[in-house]
Amino acid sequence: MAGTRAGAAAGTGAGQRPSGSVGRLHALDALRGVAAAVVLVHHVSMTVPAISEAYRSSRGVEFASVGWWATLSPLKIVVAGPEFVLVFFVLSGFVLVRSPLGAVIRGNGYAWLAYYPRRVIRLALPVLVSILLAGLWIALVPRTGDPSAGPWLARQADADLSLGNFLREASIVGLAERPDVNPPLWSLVWEMWFSLLLPLFVVLALAMRGRRRVAFWALLLTAVATTGYVTGIEPLMFLPAFALGGLLAAHYDELRERGAALARRPAGTAAWIGLTLLGPLLLILHWLLRQVLTGFWGDVTLSLRVPGAFLVVACVALWPVLQHPLTTRPLLWLGRVSFSLYLVHFPIVVTFATLFGPERWWLGALCSVPLSLVFAQLMTRWVEQPAQRLGVRAGEAVSGAFGRSHPEQNRPAPGL
Repeated sequence: MAGTRAGAAAGTGAGQRPSGSVGRLHALDALRGVAAAVVLVHHVSMTVPAISEAYRSSRGVEFASVGWWATLSPLKIVVAGPEFVLVFFVLSGFVLVRSPLGAVIRGNGYAWLAYYPRRVIRLALPVLVSILLAGLWIALVPRTGDPSAGPWLARQADADLSLGNFLREASIVGLAERPDVNPPLWSLVWEMWFSLLLPLFVVLALAMRGRRRVAFWALLLTAVATTGYVTGIEPLMFLPAFALGGLLAAHYDELRERGAALARRPAGTAAWIGLTLLGPLLLILHWLLRQVLTGFWGDVTLSLRVPGAFLVVACVALWPVLQHPLTTRPLLWLGRVSFSLYLVHFPIVVTFATLFGPERWWLGALCSVPLSLVFAQLMTRWVEQPAQRLGVRAGEAVSGAFGRSHPEQNRPAPGL
């Protein structure tokens, strides 16, 4: 993926500097790659019948069994796919809000006419290609729905390959139900809605600015997310994660200064370590307590994955100690192909799990993981990057035809 811009600009009132767009946080690119890899590992793990059963229900899961290690122990963090999707959301909120927010604070215009075609094309074309590829995988290797393969693989057998369903999934924002040709597209529904509503999130980020407001807004957005998880209202479940990314964008310079001051204190390193561990803990707390807390309190613990995702992103963005190990070449490459990896891996994992069967799930993993990485690289090179360039040209054309162009704003937004 393109670099995540995160720099500082000149100072403004209220003791804060605006969110500029100079510099790049390569570690956040790598974090996006780590999140995509966790989603991949999660789906591979679900091809193991014992893990799939334990994921569906913790009843009868024996201590130290395979299902226990993968769902009820701290190792859950390695296969916390849905939880790391929320990390994607926070990252997108941070990245997309930051540029227009900085432009508004500096009093510059933001090229919204260029932004919309650029963003929609950047998301829609790779999604469309991923659906076509998924359909080809399903047609080449029909899914059997073998009950012995576990409940997760059994659910993948009813994919609808009709033209109407392809168009439904390609529409993204029109998806009323979870997609079945390429199920990970459920998250792109919220990515697209956030992208379309970005001006409102920028206004919200402006409202959230001001010293000593971070904790208040973080708690308020967490409460909104909790309400969503308790009531089952999906916009309230997922959109607060994007808003928390906007909160980080609004206070990035202030938080970076406070973080540096904290690190200089005698117990500063211990405090940073605690915050760094708290994020992943909140991501999987629901699973650690799943056999104890159910119903209302189970939903409450499930909602804590939202502030957990925020803490994961914030710690990487603000603590330099975490940034160095994330800027290795393999992780940076993984970050560049993360969007494509997210889009292409699912049908590959299911295809090879079907071919080898539940008893040889490991052979399916040995084939599907490297092949997913190869397809991700090809998708990035031949689909995602051309879509970015096409989006930029379309945005410039629209902006030039209907409004004044702001060249510095016509670059594609990094990341998702």
